[in-house]
Amino acid sequence: MKTVNLRLWSTPAVIGAGLFVAVSGVMMFFGIHQPVERAHEWIGLAFAAAIALHLLTHWRGFKGYFKQPLALGIVGALALTTAFMLLPAGEDGHGIKGLIQKVEAAPLAQVAPLFERSTDQILSTLQEAGFSVQGAQQSVASIAAANGSEPKVLLRLLLDRGRVTDAVP
Repeated sequence: MKTVNLRLWSTPAVIGAGLFVAVSGVMMFFGIHQPVERAHEWIGLAFAAAIALHLLTHWRGFKGYFKQPLALGIVGALALTTAFMLLPAGEDGHGIKGLIQKVEAAPLAQVAPLFERSTDQILSTLQEAGFSVQGAQQSVASIAAANGSEPKVLLRLLLDRGRVTDAVP
């Protein structure tokens, strides 16, 4: 009986699953959730399994990385970033998500400086994109809700300073 060489499978599996998770993750970051979201979750599980298999089959080489300060620093920085984004940061949400929720809930007058623009410029950008805006005290979340949109669409529009083409409600 022929034995299976796991080394032949682990690296290509990590590369393939990693590419899919990276591309679908970027798509989801920019608001394209369908049809990739469910596939991203399942391929993410396959990616985790492929990483475990890769670690098992290449353990001797990986041990060498744990002796290098740069490698330890990179792993440590990524672990801290992951902890920040996943661990609860209080009542308002988790890490960066909680921060984004605060921006979405703040009045436009307070949000404008974050985008390095005046309140009038922010109002104009939103109105030119087709959003109905009542005034500078309205929040991104309330404007999105009133226009049948999502806050992330408005934030993306503001980040791109009005050049996003798919932001119109």
